Amino acid sequence: MDGSSSQSGSTFSDAFSSLIEINNSVSYKPASNSILLKLEEDGFITPDEKAKELIKELTGIKYLFNLKLLFEDLQNEFSNQVLIDALIVLANPAPLNLYYSKESVARLELHLRTLIAILERICFSPIRLTKDLRDKIYNSLAKFAEIHRKTTQVIEEGLENNFRSNFDQFNQQKDDKTDEKIAKKRNYNIDFLLIHLRDTLHSLRDDETRFQEFIRRIRDLLKTALNITPGILTITGVNLPNDNCSILLMLNQVRQSLSFKYPVASYYMDWRIMLIIQHNLFIWTECSEKIINKKLGEMVLMEFIWGFLEREWINTTNKSILDSQPKFDEVSNKVNKALKNTGNYLNDLSGNEPIALPYTLWFGLLDLAHNLIQKSTRKATHGLCYYLAIESLNKAPSSFIQFKAIEILLHLHHINSQMFLMINDDFDHYIQMLNKN
Repeated sequence: MDGSSSQSGSTFSDAFSSLIEINNSVSYKPASNSILLKLEEDGFITPDEKAKELIKELTGIKYLFNLKLLFEDLQNEFSNQVLIDALIVLANPAPLNLYYSKESVARLELHLRTLIAILERICFSPIRLTKDLRDKIYNSLAKFAEIHRKTTQVIEEGLENNFRSNFDQFNQQKDDKTDEKIAKKRNYNIDFLLIHLRDTLHSLRDDETRFQEFIRRIRDLLKTALNITPGILTITGVNLPNDNCSILLMLNQVRQSLSFKYPVASYYMDWRIMLIIQHNLFIWTECSEKIINKKLGEMVLMEFIWGFLEREWINTTNKSILDSQPKFDEVSNKVNKALKNTGNYLNDLSGNEPIALPYTLWFGLLDLAHNLIQKSTRKATHGLCYYLAIESLNKAPSSFIQFKAIEILLHLHHINSQMFLMINDDFDHYIQMLNKN
């Protein structure tokens, strides 16, 4: 009993201190969009011009961060050539495989988030990637996964341990065993982003337009829900349910009528629906016409996040904290090995559903909430995200969800320590719950 309690408390303390280290290492954040403003002063006005200049300086983490901001701003329009050029550059893992430092983990996460921002732009653009380019990007995931594994191992062992003798470090059998032990200082954001990249590539193809049909139907359904365009459901072939039916029920009807050519993990259909909803809400709130105001856009997005999360929480009712940790560790090892052994894009698609980490959708929904916190200045939005995070922490079935919930709570406390003064007490209470578990 005592040993178990000690281990649980230690796991939480390690995760807590690790997250502080990760957040403190992200030294590029205070720069905000200062580099983008400087580019305008220097005569680089269009988004294409800015992107081309930033791509030249990606060894600087502040430039990488501003490139991410540039692509995430949906008011910016890019040429197809700039999107493809940026995608090719970011799909190259070589610059991340040169050295290890305290910033390596944060830089890898930022690199993958920027790559995803570009790929998401392509998803919503009228262009299709060739098989050769998809293969190239897909095959790079194995290299990113290996960089993640090695960086985590070095951070766990200690950067100061430069002369540690380990002649078996390149032995595959040794590495496989090491994977099972490295978890204390693991940035699970990177694991999630790699899975997201893999399944997004699986959902894209060069011979059909079904992905664009998926986007169109979700967008039209959302318009109807917000009374932007009446009667769309009938046009798209979806029967309008009774007034007391939720929007999630309507989405489920659309979900059942759509599929991807290549197999994706079970979480991905709902995850893609949420990304389409977020994309359209941001477009409608940020466009010059202001189709809906920002306050309503944030409220609607939070409604969807809550709705999907409540379905995830049902499976953890009456279960103890970290109840699924052994299962998660087992599946995590399988996912890591699958990513490391990634081969040819089409050869990997044998008809079986790709393996994903347990509760990947839950993690992704929290990631959307975290993203909203960084975009929003509304205290009500921050407050709702606090309740999402603390509820997720108290229900966390594994260190995967625990990590993301803690990250959000730390971020909220950082931006408004007075409003979220209770978070310190929340952490104390959580440690007590772990010790009783």
